[in-house]
Amino acid sequence: MAPANPYSKYIKQYQTNNIATATPEKLMILLFDGAIQFLLKAKNAIAENNYKERSENIDGARKIIRELMRTIDLENGNDVSKLLFRLYNRMAMNLIKANVTKNADKIDEVIEDLTNIRWGFQKAIDIQSGVTTVEEVMKEQMAEEASANPALQNTQIEKQEDAE
Repeated sequence: MAPANPYSKYIKQYQTNNIATATPEKLMILLFDGAIQFLLKAKNAIAENNYKERSENIDGARKIIRELMRTIDLENGNDVSKLLFRLYNRMAMNLIKANVTKNADKIDEVIEDLTNIRWGFQKAIDIQSGVTTVEEVMKEQMAEEASANPALQNTQIEKQEDAE
């Protein structure tokens, strides 16, 4: 058995204070981070055939996703709210399937979805707080997509040349 971390009580206190003093926006980011961490642990547990660890971590992520679903105001929301709710629901269902079938690919899908939504929330927070602008975020997203898909680079270069 590994020796106890002498700083664990301080780490726990820091985490508690971080959550207690967080803004609602920061809490959303922390929820995404927590779900992603659970899923990374679940993937490791699948690789190690640790069924208990896999199940506990998938369940932890699923509970966070259900909590995210509860934050959506479907009655007063728009189509985006409904789409986001359906996406969260699909993620929760994929986690149930991943747990039953021990399928790490389903977990990867959910991690990708959570990462993308987290990115969007973080950018919205940054825009709201004046850290960045919508235009800068759009340029960043276009550059990211172009680097992931070389065919897009030529299209974007052509659009820039046409604009000039």
